[in-house]
Amino acid sequence: MLEINEDLLAIDDAIDSLVEAILASPQAQAYQVSKADLVADSELQIQLATFRELRASYEEQKEFAKYRPEIAQLRRRVLRLKRQIDLTQTMQDFRAAEVALQRLLAEVTQQLAQTISTDIFVDTGLPLAPHHQQHGHGRGQNIREKG
Repeated sequence: MLEINEDLLAIDDAIDSLVEAILASPQAQAYQVSKADLVADSELQIQLATFRELRASYEEQKEFAKYRPEIAQLRRRVLRLKRQIDLTQTMQDFRAAEVALQRLLAEVTQQLAQTISTDIFVDTGLPLAPHHQQHGHGRGQNIREKG
């Protein structure tokens, strides 16, 4: 059972301060603005709704694509609409703000992990960030068995 003491309360206060600092950061502010712009763009919202419907329709039918050529056309429509959505300035601004905020959160997470131990690896999920090799499978490949 978790023991509540002064150390735990100090950690809780530090977490609150960290959250406030992150929310006050330019990256978080830019993300909030771009998200509000995304929600306010009615034309883009219509395109997104259409995209969701087309994608759901394609997902339901994709197993039959081998037998029905119109499903390949549906797939092309889905991809074309996705590209059209991704090329809008509102979506590009939102994605850029999202990546900037993710980068900030990754940096904070890495600093926390490195403070505890330099052996801790944080997978940030960023495309160009370093990745650890996946652990092998099979006998003798388990982390516990190697150590």
